[in-house]
Amino acid sequence: MTSAAPRVTRAHLVWAVGVFAYLCAVSGRASFGVASVEASARFGVDGAVLSLFGVVQLGTYAAAQIPAGLLLDRIGPRRMMVLGAVTMAAGQLLLALASDVPTALVARMLTGIGDAATLISVVRLIATWFPTGQVPVFTQLATMIGQFGQAVAAVPFLAVLVSLGWTAAWSSLAFLLLFSVLLVLAVVRDEPPGEEGTPARESPRAGQVLRDVFTSRAAWSGFFLHALTLGTVNTFLFLWGVPYLTHGHGLEPAQVGALLTLNVVVMVAIGPLVGVATGRFPHHRARLGWIAGGVLALAWTGTLLVPVPLTAWQLLPLILALSVGSATCSVGFDLARTGVPRRAIGTATGMVNIGGYTTSLLAVLTIGLLLDVLAPDGRTGLDEYRLAFTSMGLFLALAAIGLFLTTRQVTPGSTSISPRPTG
Repeated sequence: MTSAAPRVTRAHLVWAVGVFAYLCAVSGRASFGVASVEASARFGVDGAVLSLFGVVQLGTYAAAQIPAGLLLDRIGPRRMMVLGAVTMAAGQLLLALASDVPTALVARMLTGIGDAATLISVVRLIATWFPTGQVPVFTQLATMIGQFGQAVAAVPFLAVLVSLGWTAAWSSLAFLLLFSVLLVLAVVRDEPPGEEGTPARESPRAGQVLRDVFTSRAAWSGFFLHALTLGTVNTFLFLWGVPYLTHGHGLEPAQVGALLTLNVVVMVAIGPLVGVATGRFPHHRARLGWIAGGVLALAWTGTLLVPVPLTAWQLLPLILALSVGSATCSVGFDLARTGVPRRAIGTATGMVNIGGYTTSLLAVLTIGLLLDVLAPDGRTGLDEYRLAFTSMGLFLALAAIGLFLTTRQVTPGSTSISPRPTG
């Protein structure tokens, strides 16, 4: 018993630093959505160009997932986390100094590239440092706690942005990311001490890893579950949520910050329950995705059908539904993890991430284009947002169809996917 205690302590410390690094990445990722109104004024852009910032960031993030996964499976999570944080910090500093659209777009591209390396590295660390039965819970906790980065963007970052200005706000995020680099270098190791002395495994071939992933039905199920539960959530949080709440419903910045913070708090409270359910009932993981997708569809439908501005209290059902979606999306990672060999976990995790972020990218761009058509003078109100946001229904439907096709008739009388050894 005494010999096991140091290893458990070290595993939790590695996990905590990985989670902090992910929280810093999320704060850098979500910050532009909070600053979208200021960005519109700073760069003098309309809805379509403003949505381009989200498209570039999300597109880069999604496109980098497979290359980042392959590199992760080759060089390990520690170095990947350092590379990711340094790249994101460079993006924040560039954006702090940017005065034109092309420079700002390059900055968001760097943010997307660096962001792509972080979560998949944390998921890989958890799979290596913790027993198999504990992996779903610690993965869920990591993704949920990391989402407090949205609260960092919604409260302290926004406060610095309003009080000290654009340059100081983005520079503060860069320093936060560099601080996470120091912690990763000091604490994180790719494997537990007892395994570091074992002979190094032969680096997997990229072609074999890609075959492992793209021929895995479980990995595709994780892809579509992630898209179903996270696509509309990211669309709201990354770009269009703050303008929708302020211009559409007339909420004050303090009310918006409170709603976004509540979203994170509820998500963190739900997350461990989802993690426990994922570990105890692996044959029903797809059903968790269906439940979350249904909650999101109902909340969006009910909110968008109301033709008058709502109060912060009346918008709570939508905020809580977004929390459910965020808390459930990590089930997709567990589906992929148990459906591919261990050598391909990083790449499979990246593939799952593509699901939610590609859906977000398309939804962000579609909403921006629709807003420009509906309000060519740039004066967007609630009616324009309601109509533009209905386009998200198409993406929800496509993700639901994909999840149905990849989970049906896997086992007799079941719509779920059984776990597979990951050795």
